[in-house]
This record gives sequence, structure tokens and C-alpha cells, in this order.
Amino acid sequence: MKKIDQIWINEHVHHRPLEGHKKTFGHILVIAGSVGKSGAAILCARAALHAGCGMVTVMIPQEAIAPLLAQSPELMYTTQSDLKLLDLTQFDAIAIGPGVGFSDLIKKNLFYLLNEYKGPLVIDADGLSILADHLELIKPNFILTPHPGEFERLQGFKYEADKRETQANDFIENNPCVLVLKGANTIVASEKDIMFNTTGNDGMATAGTGDVLTGVITALCAQHYDLRIAASIGVYLHGLAGDLAIQDMSKASLVASDIIKYLGKTRIID
Repeated sequence: MKKIDQIWINEHVHHRPLEGHKKTFGHILVIAGSVGKSGAAILCARAALHAGCGMVTVMIPQEAIAPLLAQSPELMYTTQSDLKLLDLTQFDAIAIGPGVGFSDLIKKNLFYLLNEYKGPLVIDADGLSILADHLELIKPNFILTPHPGEFERLQGFKYEADKRETQANDFIENNPCVLVLKGANTIVASEKDIMFNTTGNDGMATAGTGDVLTGVITALCAQHYDLRIAASIGVYLHGLAGDLAIQDMSKASLVASDIIKYLGKTRIID
């Protein structure tokens, strides 16, 4: 496996153009959160903003509007719940899954995206659990970001940590997409190669950090990185933010919103 390290990052990051404007840096749609799980949407959307995305629109339930804007007034939102009524061509990338639940409507929205959206689509969390029964719909424009339990459901048999490289490779061979298999030394697998990340720490094993990663990767997709490159830079940037955070606090106290705070201290994608 290849390493995603500082040398690799330096070779693959394209720096922000000085003449750029907000549309230069992309517009994403985040479909996340549900009643009682609004935090997932807020974390994912805020992370995308702090990973260089020009504009972020969030599809959220009514109850999430006030906390969303209190956290980040820069975010746009829609409470429209039917994706067919939105113009998806305005979005450079879409994220779906964190905290969305398993309602008939979210399933309908996911299937609509799987079949109709042609841009980068990052699928996480509940979205992956729904997708597990419909692997025939996977396409090359998808990035899947499972933790081991979700990956076990996707591949349909037991996840084995000591065989994760082989299992990731087998999955990619049968399902053309980019796979981000989360955990210590997160794996990014694609038809081109398999890479492992070199940043991050056990303090990041806490609720919401996956939602943050989904936002970061989606933001990079919207900034016109190849999907494999976006995923690889995303996991490195996410892990590095966590490493910087524990220079100022204990690993035991680290929470997902701290990672967002420290994204701005990485200075990798400027």
C-alpha cells in the first residue's frame, strides 16, 4: 500500500487561485440530520465550509434551522424534503447519510441520487446501510465512507481487521467507486490503488468525527479534485486537524467540533 503522507499531499494539492470567487471553490448540498439528530448535519456542513468550499446548502428538518444558523450563519439551508423538487445541477458535489435515518422519504431521495446525479456523491452512515441492499446501483462517481460495522454490512460478511486491505480491494473490484474504510490508518481504495493514511489518533474515536470527514471530502470534490485525490487529501487533513487538536487538549476530551476548529490550522489546502 502507498502512504498518504506529507510528501504525497504536497504532490497532489492544487493551491487556491488568488483570483478565485465563491463559485470557484464549489457549491455542495449536504443531506443530513433528522429529528433528534440535527447535530450530524451541522457538523458535516460546518466541516465543508472550513475545508474551503465556497457555498454549502443543507437539507435539514425545521428543528435544525436555529442551531444551524447559530453555529454557522454562512450556511444556506432548505427544508424542502423531496429532492426531485430541487435543481441538483447547481451543486458541484453532494453528501448524503449522516443522521438521516431510514424513512421512506430518505430512501426515495437516496435512490433518486443514485440513479440521477452525475456529480461526486459522498455516501456515509445511514445512507450506506440503505445502499447495502442495492450494491448494483454503485457507480464510479460515488465515494463510500464506512466504518468497519458499515463495511461489514456492505460486503455482506464479517469484517476482519487483519484482512482489511484484501477485503477493501475485493470490494472495489466488484463495486467501482472510491472506498474510504475508516479506522486507525484509514484506507482509501480505488481501481487505481490502495492507500493508507498516516495522520489521526485515538482521541478521534468519538461521535460525529465521521460526519466531519464526510463534509471535508465533499468540499474537496467540489473544488475539482479527482474523487480518489479528494478522499485521500480529506482523510489526511481530517487526521492532521485531530493531531493538532491534541497538542492543546487531552485525547479523552477531544470532540468532533474540535476537529473543525483545527482544520484552519492545517494550512494544507490554501
